[in-house]
Amino acid sequence: MRIITDSQPMSENTGAGMTKLSLIISENAGSIAAFKLLRRKLGLGGCLRMLAAVERDMRRGEPWRSLPPAYDKLERLSRRQIGTAVVLDRCLRRAIPPNEAREITASIVKTASVDFLGRNVPRLSRKKIQSMKPQKRSRYLMKIQRRFFNADADLHINNDESLDLTIYRCRFVELLEKIGERDMALIFCEGDRDFFENHQPEVVLDRPEKLSTGGRTCRFHFRWRNG
Repeated sequence: MRIITDSQPMSENTGAGMTKLSLIISENAGSIAAFKLLRRKLGLGGCLRMLAAVERDMRRGEPWRSLPPAYDKLERLSRRQIGTAVVLDRCLRRAIPPNEAREITASIVKTASVDFLGRNVPRLSRKKIQSMKPQKRSRYLMKIQRRFFNADADLHINNDESLDLTIYRCRFVELLEKIGERDMALIFCEGDRDFFENHQPEVVLDRPEKLSTGGRTCRFHFRWRNG
């Protein structure tokens, strides 16, 4: 991801800011949500059988077994973050109607996504950002964006009135396309939407275009709520 603040280019994200601990914690949040929801929907026995099926398929290398090995750290992390959800959705579709399976998967993904974003995106404050000198502001935003390994993007601050994040490459969409699960990309987008709508009180998010729905880019347009 590249950040451009006040029209000054910054270097590309190498993924170095992403900590494995943050991902592991969010995976645990998703696991807890999965157990609770599956137990409620399938009963204890059905829940345990489903989790065993997911574990079995993942030990076999799913859902990436048909692909060559990940070519860099960013793809490895991206595969890790979405792989369990893909396997779960496939296992559920073998056991219950597809629409019910997708509803369960989406709920679990949203829980894990919001947890991950909450650990990596501080509360966006107009006063704090505007009070920073340009160089400090750039460093602050760069520190945030280095936590996100799945996207290549540009971030623009528009005269202190709004922020535009334009993603021109999403590894989630690319990977899901390769394994025939592109439609699952939307459930990861929903996690983003929920986080910014319900956990970032100072900004309003507009999403006029998404890669997951065939757009040329993903555009996140953030307006200050009182701007």
